[in-house]
Amino acid sequence: MTNNLLIKSAKVIDAKSKWNNQLVDVLIENGKISNIAPNINQANIETFDASGNCISLGWFDAFATCPDPGAHWKEDLISLSHAARIGGFTSVAALCGSNPLPENATVISQIKHASNQCAVQIYPLGLSSEHQLGKEMAEVFEMFQAGSIGQTDGIVSSASVSLRSKLMQYCSSLNIPYLHFPFESKLVTGGVVNEGIVNVNLGLKGLPVASETMAILSDLVMAEWLNVPLRVIGISSAASVEIIRKAKADGYEVYAAVPIMNLAYNENSVGEFDENFKVYPPLRTELDRLALVQGVLDGTIDAIMSNHCPEDVESKNVEFEYATFGAATLPSFFNMTLETFGSDFNNVVSTLVNGANKIYNMPERNFEVGEIADFTIFSTEVNHTLTKQNQYTKAYNVLGLNKTTKGKVIAVVSKGLLHNN
Repeated sequence: MTNNLLIKSAKVIDAKSKWNNQLVDVLIENGKISNIAPNINQANIETFDASGNCISLGWFDAFATCPDPGAHWKEDLISLSHAARIGGFTSVAALCGSNPLPENATVISQIKHASNQCAVQIYPLGLSSEHQLGKEMAEVFEMFQAGSIGQTDGIVSSASVSLRSKLMQYCSSLNIPYLHFPFESKLVTGGVVNEGIVNVNLGLKGLPVASETMAILSDLVMAEWLNVPLRVIGISSAASVEIIRKAKADGYEVYAAVPIMNLAYNENSVGEFDENFKVYPPLRTELDRLALVQGVLDGTIDAIMSNHCPEDVESKNVEFEYATFGAATLPSFFNMTLETFGSDFNNVVSTLVNGANKIYNMPERNFEVGEIADFTIFSTEVNHTLTKQNQYTKAYNVLGLNKTTKGKVIAVVSKGLLHNN
């Protein structure tokens, strides 16, 4: 692997590029794109034959979690990065650390240093509240200086309105995002699945849509009052899509990310108490799922997040009510996305490439000479079976294991280097 590479015969998927839907060769020198043309001949250089498969700019995961440092047997940063490239990502925004938690500059610096050894770029996120309890603000400025690209408590219940308003204002002053998961846990306690027919039939306590929409509406009021952008992660309902759609039409600066599982599955997937489908936010109705899909296609939803949450057997292979929330989604991300969007998949590639950039206030990337060499090379046609041998994650709670689906990420170019899958 070198910083110089010639990619032959790749079909460009980039609606803004003059090369869109064309077969091209891409020359990479010193980690940057130095030439794009129908045919490039370059001697004495590593060559990768894409064989007519698709190429796009590298995909950026808007949110994942990793318990390393801490519970590295569930997932470490190296295994996270390899699972990410199997899913098609070259960059991941991740809340990393369980012991210690990512709540000070020392931990953020440790994660940033460790990520230099990873196959893909891992951008560290810092906790927005001390000990992730939603009561007192964490060391936001210190973590920002150490390299955190955003502050969040992740997929946990909402902090108080008072703390959220302070975080919105303070993070905005630093020009970094405060990412809020909209969930008012005090509205209902003990809920484990969507409130509706399924939870009644299964005898499980439900999580109402109102617990999500109440938080989004209060955030919108605060964002208008403070004159700051609003960024929400983990929306799951049709009602939330409509609130965000109207807010954008009314001129609010709102950005939203949806978990891939809420696009790919509905509440019926819980089936016979399958613990891998016990997730935050909960899987909701088919109407909710379809509204989320449409929200991605029409631009109401800005980004798709893996919401990767690796767990071990002791945490998941227990009775449904006692199982930890979350699923390990990175290895099967591409296949879930392709299955969800079908013939519209190529239209969603721009969301995978630049959606997270909007969330994190980063520059938009373009498929052109001079750009950093960062690519995802994939096929939407070949069959692929996810196995324990090729999943790369250490997690027990992997979605889609031993399932054969269409589509495969052939390789990624990350940090200027080629990584074959």
